[in-house]
Amino acid sequence: MFKGNASARFTVSKPQDAVYKEVEQSLDLLGRATVSSSGKISISEGKLSGFGYKAEFDGRVVERSGTYVFDLDFQAKPDIIAWLIAICLFPIGLAILILPYNAKGDIQRKADRVLDDLKYALEKK
Repeated sequence: MFKGNASARFTVSKPQDAVYKEVEQSLDLLGRATVSSSGKISISEGKLSGFGYKAEFDGRVVERSGTYVFDLDFQAKPDIIAWLIAICLFPIGLAILILPYNAKGDIQRKADRVLDDLKYALEKK
């Protein structure tokens, strides 16, 4: 329901496996992350989900001529508890939808921080 995106390009001379490892380590701020050999990013939920909402991620890392394109889509979706409260306590219950809206901003800030950390990690080594 409340969606966002973080993306960046990096030109790196490191091998693909090393880049994927750095991506996984940087994404630990958002949750337990893995990058498949095709570049698909999977992040298990946990660190950023809260009462009334669930954080979901979908991402990929694509290599083209030594340039890696990092793209991470995310959303903070109200869960069933939030919908029940919103419906049963209407109209005051709609205030519970503020939680996923605020979470989206928090996830965006953390995703931007992940990109900064990733850029630093890839450039320093």
